[in-house]
Amino acid sequence: MKRSRIFSLSLAVICLVLLTGCVNLIQEITVEEDGSGTLRFALGVETTAYPQFQELMPEEMAFENLLANLILDENITDVTQDTYEEGGYTWQTIELDVANFAVLLTEERSFGPIILEIDQDGDTFLLLQTLDLEGSNMSIPGINLLDLSGAGYEVRLNTPHILSTNGLQEQAGTSVWEISLGDLLQGEETIFLQAEYVLEPYDGVFIPWETFFPYIVIGFIVAGLLAILVVIIVNTAGKREKEQTLKF
Repeated sequence: MKRSRIFSLSLAVICLVLLTGCVNLIQEITVEEDGSGTLRFALGVETTAYPQFQELMPEEMAFENLLANLILDENITDVTQDTYEEGGYTWQTIELDVANFAVLLTEERSFGPIILEIDQDGDTFLLLQTLDLEGSNMSIPGINLLDLSGAGYEVRLNTPHILSTNGLQEQAGTSVWEISLGDLLQGEETIFLQAEYVLEPYDGVFIPWETFFPYIVIGFIVAGLLAILVVIIVNTAGKREKEQTLKF
């Protein structure tokens, strides 16, 4: 059986078993100043549902099999797997040590509906990730009938300095994307993630826009209130002066 078919059937099993949104997927890319780093995936299932999950999950869906085309690359220097419980979830993780991300992802690498690529222009790197279930030629019967609103997928990029991103930039070198697994697995749209970064550390104090924006709004409100107050005071003072003027 083809891997894509196994992948799609297994996803269907996961969705049917875990309809209450008790599954979370985390993907974390960490790039160091020398271009090396780690690629980590973590799948969390509510501990109460985990035994059934293990029973129905085929061996072909294990992380090491899904990521085989990456693991066998010479730029992967080490692979670490772990299983642990935390916060009511049982987590399965795999972490790949990467010697050079730009070399590893010079060409598109795909696994399931995920496509990863890095374009380099001088000292600037552009990470591109595409999530497209329909484009991967995989189908999950009945997926549109399932409620996956509670199922989460988080992608996190950590680098020395992010220049721009279409995700949420929490810090100078951190971008986060929160993705609905429902949107991804139901194939409603193709999701594009991108971030431009350099390997030189950020110089200065970084204030996230999400933190700075409320202060801008508050500043405009305060400035508006002060302007209104000044106008009221000026008009009131002017009227009093006119009332005190005597005409003969």
